[in-house]
Amino acid sequence: MNDLALRLAPEDPTPWVNRLELMIDQSAPREDVEETWRELTRRDPWHREGHILKLTYHCRKWSGSHEAMFGFARSVAAAAPVGSPLHVLPVRAAAEWALWEQERGAPDSTADEIGQRWRQDPLMQSELDNALSRWFRQPATRHADWLNDVNFLAYGLARTGRDADAAPVFASIGRYMTSVPWSWWDHLRGDAAFIRARRRARHAA
Repeated sequence: MNDLALRLAPEDPTPWVNRLELMIDQSAPREDVEETWRELTRRDPWHREGHILKLTYHCRKWSGSHEAMFGFARSVAAAAPVGSPLHVLPVRAAAEWALWEQERGAPDSTADEIGQRWRQDPLMQSELDNALSRWFRQPATRHADWLNDVNFLAYGLARTGRDADAAPVFASIGRYMTSVPWSWWDHLRGDAAFIRARRRARHAA
């Protein structure tokens, strides 16, 4: 069916996104993944879902590495146009890294220690600033999966203790939390982590 879509709509990136997802799921050879990626981005250089899939491909849990994941996310965010949700990509990468640390990393990688490392990391702070200024605060039209991106941004701000900055982000979310990434916070129930972080943000506003 996807091959039929490729033939019927040769300039549509969507079939290439579907192909990329299948390739990641099936651990396809790297050269095949990269060829699909080139075809996808030729049709849409800033395709949001395609870039999130490519980030997943680079994750350590999918036989990638933290270095490859962060390198990809940061290079995309550095080049993405103002108003693009891809400015949140490094925050997504940081959330993936934190999940790995909590579940498979060093025994002392607790949620509080990860938050402290983020607070002391100027690069992480810069990436949060970039996502706020170049995406969240821009008068761009909200895309279909906007809530997914804004929940990641709120999560990153909350875990670094930037509660005042997180307040307008939580206000934009309202009650529409997403289970990921909130369920990644120290094995808490997602709704409990979200409500706790939102309460702190409201008090800091």
